[in-house]
Amino acid sequence: MQVEHNPLRSALKACKRHFWAVAVFSGLINILYLAPSIFMLQVYDRVVPTRGVPTLLVLSLILAVSLIVFALLDMVRIRLLMRASIRLEKMAAGNILHRIVGAGGASPAQRAQAMRDFDTLRGTLTGPAIIAIFDAPWAPIYILISWLLHPLIGMLALFSSILLIALAVASDWSIKKSVADVSARTSYAYRSQDYSIQASEVARALGMRDAVVTRHLAERADLARRQGEIAGTSGSFLAATKFLRLFLQSMALGLGAYLAIQQEISAGAIFAASLILGRALQPVEQILNAMKNVMSAQNAYKSLDRFCRLPDVTAVRTSLPSPEGRIEVSGVTVRVPGSDRVLLDNLTFTVEPGEIVALVGPSGAGKSTLLRTLAGAIVPDEGEVRVDGARLTDWNPDELGRHVGYMPQTPTLFPASVHANISRFRAMTEGAGEDMDREVIEAATLAGAHDVILRFEHGYETQLTVREGGGLSSGQRQLVALARALFGSPTIFFLDEPNAHLDISGESRLMATLQSLKQRGATVIVSTHRTGLLQAVDKVMLLRDGAIQIYDDRAKVIRPAAPAVEAGKEQGQLNKDQSRNDDESRTQGATS
Repeated sequence: MQVEHNPLRSALKACKRHFWAVAVFSGLINILYLAPSIFMLQVYDRVVPTRGVPTLLVLSLILAVSLIVFALLDMVRIRLLMRASIRLEKMAAGNILHRIVGAGGASPAQRAQAMRDFDTLRGTLTGPAIIAIFDAPWAPIYILISWLLHPLIGMLALFSSILLIALAVASDWSIKKSVADVSARTSYAYRSQDYSIQASEVARALGMRDAVVTRHLAERADLARRQGEIAGTSGSFLAATKFLRLFLQSMALGLGAYLAIQQEISAGAIFAASLILGRALQPVEQILNAMKNVMSAQNAYKSLDRFCRLPDVTAVRTSLPSPEGRIEVSGVTVRVPGSDRVLLDNLTFTVEPGEIVALVGPSGAGKSTLLRTLAGAIVPDEGEVRVDGARLTDWNPDELGRHVGYMPQTPTLFPASVHANISRFRAMTEGAGEDMDREVIEAATLAGAHDVILRFEHGYETQLTVREGGGLSSGQRQLVALARALFGSPTIFFLDEPNAHLDISGESRLMATLQSLKQRGATVIVSTHRTGLLQAVDKVMLLRDGAIQIYDDRAKVIRPAAPAVEAGKEQGQLNKDQSRNDDESRTQGATS
């Protein structure tokens, strides 16, 4: 049985030596915390009664050296935690990002939240909360020292610690669910705002700006109210903790004075008892003060740990030969996530190498879902897809991706140069050069995008923006996306409505492109609503309600040899479906 690699746990395990070192330094630091108390004890018990100035100078020198060592150890402790944070970043961030980009079983919300959770967890390693956690185990030592001064002082220290710990537990219990709820609502609010920014042009054009802003303000007001409730609750506990710590510390001073009057302890022990008790209670107060951060880190760890249990997309797979292009689909069923509604219903078919297959059918028939499943963007709920006899899960995704040209229905371009988009950012891993420039231009020329790109302000170096479309028109965006699909001379193509925004000239150029791909033996599966593109294909597949109605040679489907009644019915329905020129449903992942 293969054990799933959890990058988060592996990275935290690798940071153990840092945490052990921090624990050791924390111990030394807490021992040195006793230096001021011991100094005060010696001053009142030795220096004042004997008026020994030389003794006072020696004690002052010892205190100064102790505090300097204390400061150096504290600085080293902070640096160790910073190194642990950096190590966590180096070991886990890359794998988590790979999962965000490539994990098929993760929802968009999980992907959007994963890196935020990781940053929250990593930031906690260098915050005050982690310091308080490492100091907390030393509280019993201070209680024991208080007990050595006098049993009554020790009992007071023990009672004070138990009381403050109870307050900390009550604070955690009272706001735990609220913090988790606010965290989820905050994440949703940010995603909603990001989407509104992308769709701002639509909102302005349709007069929706005020309504959209009002909606976001209502979300923010609800968040502010909930955060205020959490702050009020945790603030009350924190105020109570500060009061009790100061009060009990003063009571320790009073108890010490009483015991000194009874001649059971020395005068110096009065102040030492108060300082030691204050130090014993300080970590509890620090944890309460950072309770929100601690709980956020706890929730972030749980959420990120669940995310990291998804299949590891970076797992090493055996390198397979370059595919010839044979695609076998067996019993593939895809459902709407979290629902029983079927998008693809038990599809089984085969595409031979070098064939061009057209997917046709009404909107919502499943064409885009099928192409996304074939490309590996969607993991089917049942069945499997094989390329050259190997399941998609057997292929190294990046190696197979080099031989695949995928163009989604809504071309997604990245905020980078046109050149970088077409070259699939290959320069980041292989370095730029003349050979890559030549491949980019060849792909753009084959797609009919070269002349269009040259008319851009900076040609191939034109920087695309983050906003929808990257600053290009729909037709320009589609040409660049087609050039990206053609880059590297793939042997398999999945093209979703590649002619949706092309004019007559562009569609003629696309027909020539398909003919060129056929001549070099590429396998192409293309969805379309336009009948003109069918002249360039070998087979036609008619989908309706996620099921295959017809899958046969183009000549038999477009022009049946026999005018049978049933065939005529299918042909009439096909022509009707092909005449519809509306786009496929754009709710990817929920509808096709």
